[in-house]
Amino acid sequence: MNLNLLRRSIADKRISILVYALGVAAYAIFVVAIWPSLRENVNILNQLWESYPDSIRKAFGGENLTFSTFDGFLSVEYFNQMWVVVMTAFSVSIATGAIALEIEKGTMELLLAQPVSRRAVLVTRHIFFELGTLFLIAATILPIAIGAPLVTDNFNFTGLLAFIVPAFLFFSAIGSLTFFFSTVFNTRGVAIFVSLGIIIFSYALDILAKLNDTISHVHFLSIFYYWDPYRYLHNVDFAWVDLAVLLGIMLVSAAAAIVRFERRDVAV
Repeated sequence: MNLNLLRRSIADKRISILVYALGVAAYAIFVVAIWPSLRENVNILNQLWESYPDSIRKAFGGENLTFSTFDGFLSVEYFNQMWVVVMTAFSVSIATGAIALEIEKGTMELLLAQPVSRRAVLVTRHIFFELGTLFLIAATILPIAIGAPLVTDNFNFTGLLAFIVPAFLFFSAIGSLTFFFSTVFNTRGVAIFVSLGIIIFSYALDILAKLNDTISHVHFLSIFYYWDPYRYLHNVDFAWVDLAVLLGIMLVSAAAAIVRFERRDVAV
């Protein structure tokens, strides 16, 4: 890792990261703020939710999930929808900007002309991404931790803290995969297109596997198979195998990105 490059990365991206952080924090505040008004109609929401077929409920949150609890509402309305979109956008943006954009602009050659190795460049940019991911998770968790006691008497703070682990590993895995594609292609647009294409396909596979018994046999191929925020928010239950898979994806993808970047020609 190169500390000077890390400081430069933070300085260059601090505004965009702050914008992302304000966005996730603002939406978290919004979700917490509307819970008291929705709680008055929670029975109606629960009846509507339970009227859906088990397959539909499983596809969009879990068949055992309930709107009668704040953690269930939080899982459906935030952590399984908007938050995933924002965090995925951040992961793809940072990862493709770290390598592919530099190559496209021709600035990577200037960077590598300095006394810094290719491995140090990629590792430093990857560490910057991981720090940014943790910062956004903290920006999400903090408003909920502060606001939850004001709107509910039944919230699992231990689960909220436990949720940090799968959240970090899940988006680190997505970011690491995108880092690999960032080292493969010369243009950021192509790297984004391929990365998002795989993520969207993975999400579609996750939904279809929950609806179709035949496709469910390959459900494990979707990275969203390992994403279950309700499991942690409602009742702390670490899925160690799932976490190990996410960690494996992160490490293998990061290693593949290093190997690819060290061997490729950076000239467009």
